[in-house]
This record gives sequence, C-alpha cells and structure tokens, in this order.
Amino acid sequence: MMKFRIVFLVLFAALSISCKEKTSNTADEIKTEIIRVGYMPDFSGTSAAAIAQEKGYFQEEGLNVVLLKFLDGPSEINAMLSNNLDFAYIGHGAHSLAIQGKVNVLFPNGLSKSEQIIARKSSGINTILDLKGKTVAAQFGTSSEIFLNLAINKLGINKDELNILDMNGPNIVSAMTNGTIDAASVQAPYTFSILNTLGDEAVPIASIIDYSDSGAFPSSWVVTPEYQNANPDIVNRFSRAILKAMDYRANNMNEAVEIVARQNNSPIETVALEKETALWFSGQNVKEAYLNGKAAEWYKSQQNVFIYTKTITNTSDISKYVQIKYMIDNVFNN
Repeated sequence: MMKFRIVFLVLFAALSISCKEKTSNTADEIKTEIIRVGYMPDFSGTSAAAIAQEKGYFQEEGLNVVLLKFLDGPSEINAMLSNNLDFAYIGHGAHSLAIQGKVNVLFPNGLSKSEQIIARKSSGINTILDLKGKTVAAQFGTSSEIFLNLAINKLGINKDELNILDMNGPNIVSAMTNGTIDAASVQAPYTFSILNTLGDEAVPIASIIDYSDSGAFPSSWVVTPEYQNANPDIVNRFSRAILKAMDYRANNMNEAVEIVARQNNSPIETVALEKETALWFSGQNVKEAYLNGKAAEWYKSQQNVFIYTKTITNTSDISKYVQIKYMIDNVFNN
C-alpha cells in the first residue's frame, strides 16, 4: 500500500509539472504585446489602423494597440526615434526621412491624389505663375512642401520669387480663412477644410494628379530599423493585421468611411470626400506590387521627386529601406 502511494505521488507530481509546462508554453504563444501606432486624422492616415482595431485584426495577432494621433509624418518619426512610438503611417513628404535611413518602409498604403494648391480668389491667382510675389503657405517636410516645389520648379520659378511660410495644416486653414496668406499648398483633410470654409473664394489651381508624370506620392506604414531588428515577430503580426484591414477596406469602402468618421469624430460627408484622395491598396495589391516590381518603381519615382525638388541630394538603393524582400520572405509567403 505504501509503495502504491509513493508511485501515485510521483506520477501526480510529474503530471502537475507537465501541465504547468503546457500552460506556460501556451501563455507564451498567445502573449499579448502592447504597441503604439501613429495615425493621421484623415481617411488615408486612419482607415487601415482603425479597421484593424474595430474588426479585431490586431487582437487576432495578439496585439494590444494604442492608437496615437499625429498631424504630420516628421513628428511621428521623431516620436519613433525617441522610442515613444512603434509603428506609424506617413504621407509622401516624410519618406525623405526613410531615404535617409531613419525608418524602414514596411509597405505602401496607397498612391496620393490629395495634394492641391489653393488660392484665394481675391488674391487674383489663377495659375502657378501667378504665385510670384505672393504669400504662400506649406508645411515644410511634408508632401505639401514637396508638391509646391515640384509645381514651381517645373515652370522655372525660383522659391525666392514667392514668400513661402512654414505652417501646419490647421494654421494654414486659419490663415486662408482670415486672408493673411494668398494661397496654400495642402493635403487632405485640410484641402477640404479650405474648400468648404471659403466656398467660391477658394480657387484650386493645381493638383498632384496634374504632375503624375513627374513622380509618385505613396503613403506607407513604417518602423525604425532598430525596432524591426529587435522585434521581427511583432512586425510580422502588425503587418498581417494592417494588410488584412486593407483588404477589408477595399471590399467595404462605405463602412470604412463610417469607421474613420467614428475614430476621428468627423462628419461622414467629409470623410466620404477624403476617400477620393488616393488609389487605395488592398493587401493583395501590395503583395502583387512587391512581387512584380511595381512597388520598387513607385518608390524610385518618389526619390526622383525628392531629387527634383532638392529635398534630398543623393538617391538610395530602394532595398535599403523599403522592406520588399523582408515582406515577401516573412509575411507574404507564410
């Protein structure tokens, strides 16, 4: 009897240890990671992240996501470099910092049709040439400055022939409204704010669509090289969640508008206009573009824009910062 009791206790102990090991391993497998994700308050900058949050795609990947709002890409990248942000959506302009090696591009979100140069009717501006001698606002380091430079350089206009002011989006809207500037180069959602506020007083004189032969303006999801190297599994899980959200967006555009409106507390009518500002990619679109080389062409064209506008002086090998091979090997083929 004593021998039986000893054998039973040994077996019970072994079983207990085995169960603990299984519980521990399972816990490790489904361990939830807290990550901070930067977004911008327009359809382009919000839609994929908000859909992934609302539809549970982050949760499916074991990610507890804190969404943090920013007004521009350079501010997001500064936060990432200070370890206050893990992933971020950026518009075209901030990609100059990716070319400089500060962040890696995981994949594109879409190709912009958003940037416009808008003048006040009372300023007598009807063309880009009319900007000479006028006070024009743009946000330096963003796609609004890039587009302004592209537009004037194409006509041989020197920047010194304009009085160019550096303002953020909300301040540009205010300055256009109160008449302290003559024109502005802006991107969504500020284009819509100006057009809606000024009505007939607002005169759109140029759109990035007019310059599609000169360069592409992709928006992208980015991460720092350091974070990617230290946390490849989290990067893969984040990428899968966002790409799944992009698929959902492509097939449910009207619902995507509603989700963005809720996230940003914006009128649905305004967000519905914003969805017209770009060609939106699905996850499948990104995979195909990475496999057939189209994405590399977009980012090369983008570099040409930066060179043309003298935002950067030297091009960089696309593969150094756009994670095409990484995504194919670690996300698309798994």
